[in-house]
Amino acid sequence: FSSDEIAQAVTSLSVVACPRKLERFGDDQCLVIPRTALRLDDDEFRSFLEKFLPQDASFEECLKSLWSRLAGLYSSPRVARRGDIDPESKIRQSGHRLLYPDIFEPIEPGIPSDTGPNAAGWITVTEHGIRQSFDFTRVMFSRGNVTEKERFGKHLVKEGEIVLDMYTGIGYYTLPALVHGKAAHVYCCEWNPDAVAALRYNLKNNNVEDRATVLEGDSRITVPQAGMIGIVDRVSLGLLPSSEGGWKVAVQALRVGKGGWLHVHGNVPTVEKEIWSLWLSHRLERIADELGRDGWIAFCSNVQKVKSFAPKVDHYVADVFVGPKGSPSCGSICDAVADITTGILSKEEGIKKACSANIEAPSCALGRDGVLSQEWMM
Repeated sequence: FSSDEIAQAVTSLSVVACPRKLERFGDDQCLVIPRTALRLDDDEFRSFLEKFLPQDASFEECLKSLWSRLAGLYSSPRVARRGDIDPESKIRQSGHRLLYPDIFEPIEPGIPSDTGPNAAGWITVTEHGIRQSFDFTRVMFSRGNVTEKERFGKHLVKEGEIVLDMYTGIGYYTLPALVHGKAAHVYCCEWNPDAVAALRYNLKNNNVEDRATVLEGDSRITVPQAGMIGIVDRVSLGLLPSSEGGWKVAVQALRVGKGGWLHVHGNVPTVEKEIWSLWLSHRLERIADELGRDGWIAFCSNVQKVKSFAPKVDHYVADVFVGPKGSPSCGSICDAVADITTGILSKEEGIKKACSANIEAPSCALGRDGVLSQEWMM
């Protein structure tokens, strides 16, 4: 076959079987192949190989040669295939698999047995001057959160605050809080051992390890065990699809007599954005009352879209003040509260909507009969 014939056949392949462009990831520009592309189990791509592959060559040899050539063409030291994250997984383990180079000893296809700095799967992603390193075959990473990480570190966290990050990962929000927000201390909770190892490395590599404490394990257990009750100014709850299982511990951790801010992430149907923020405020106010925090209020001051998660479902984060009325932590927005204890408000507009006591839960609320019913989240 001539090169023109092969080129024409390649361009005739669907974008699912053969993408027109490839993603590059990390500071060293690792090349990422889409999960559905260039696969032997795809009939279209396999038929293409069967037509043009030399008779004495195997499919596996052909793919090895392809990965090597793509790495050279894109000046990338590595080629990986994008993978899915199991929604039932407690530790949110990465589904990425390393394709090239294949000089490592795998524990399973695409996952090197070695991990840590200098291992084949170790990568660094620098955002806003913060170095985030991790093993991309073991730990998830979302580049869609970059704007929210900047907002959290540069615009929400205040210098001298005590911050609790209940779902830290490799330090997605902890590092901005320390580096840009100048938090006095961040308590970092994480239960994926590979993420914990990367977190410890990142704290040291960004010269902030002296202002952080790592609590390894389930944050609902480790936070009370560490005596983190009534001493925190701000809590990050960055677990998807829902962090509802951690709300009680988050409210317990807020400063007694002062309260503080919760930044609650969730995957929410777009049409339920307002309902979710109202219901969230109501739930947090009820939790505070159940914990004996008399006179505490809960108001959502902002709901920020982080990224699109799926058709008609977005990843949002709600900024919610939970604490006593008149607390210096809530600033001037509490001046408009009057006798209302929960709802949506803003500094500019005052109370936008009060929350009804009998508000119905949105479809994204955790529930054994609901859409989100993972036992480990409850």
